Amino acid sequence: MISGLKDIINEFDTFILDQWGVLHNGGDAFPSAIETLQFLKQHGKKVVILSNSGNSHHFSYQRLTDSGISRDLYIDVLTSGDHMRHNFKQGKFDHLGSKALTFAFDDNTNANVLEDCGLTSVGIEDATLIMCYGVGRGSVAEYQADLEIAYARGLEMVVSNPDLVAMNPNGELKLCPGSIANVYVSMGGKVHWHGKPQAEVYDMCHTLLDGWDNAIAVGDSLEHDIRGANTAGISSLFLTTGIHAEDLTAKMATKDDVIVASVVADLSREFDVMPSHYIDWFQVN
Repeated sequence: MISGLKDIINEFDTFILDQWGVLHNGGDAFPSAIETLQFLKQHGKKVVILSNSGNSHHFSYQRLTDSGISRDLYIDVLTSGDHMRHNFKQGKFDHLGSKALTFAFDDNTNANVLEDCGLTSVGIEDATLIMCYGVGRGSVAEYQADLEIAYARGLEMVVSNPDLVAMNPNGELKLCPGSIANVYVSMGGKVHWHGKPQAEVYDMCHTLLDGWDNAIAVGDSLEHDIRGANTAGISSLFLTTGIHAEDLTAKMATKDDVIVASVVADLSREFDVMPSHYIDWFQVN
């Protein structure tokens, strides 16, 4: 465990940061986030935000600005939505056709995704693929009937956001598209994943930054941030106050450092990953 980034600041030239759970949860930036970003800038570190957001990086710029994080505190943002758009533009999914059964959020925050990918939204009987970029229904079970029809028709699913859950500003967990995709996989359906932990998105990040010597990925998801870092062969810093906080707290008898270390290690093994370091919050000290 480390107390803050000051403990490892000299070990890395590049910091790859998750957005939700590290910098904010959809509202204002966490109290220590801006100070920590300024600390990284003062030390001349490369900082990129790698987010499992189905939106493009342009949307993330605005969300970060609205949270209080200024544009000069990071080099750029790369999202799973960018990764997906890149693959569509490269022709990777031409064989799937252009008529999509769409699963989307109700707030219309990702309204341009179909246009960006050259798709049109149709009913399930006319669809040639499933485009999953949001969860607009109350539960995954409410998608089951559509998924069964889609599977029977042999439709493949493209997912722009592989996260299973994310925290909202109130600290509550909300469903993300990855939860729907996991059900489709369990049925035997074919899913095309984007973002973390896919190795390709780290290659894109490496190109975006013109390379690095020693990079560390910072995030709160063992399944995505830490697994992605392990896959990419870089170090990782796991935040214990994010989406796994409830699981960790339930396993802890006390906050004794030895017990905390054991619990983090046990939970990491459940996901078959191992973070290089862990910390409570994204902070300097």
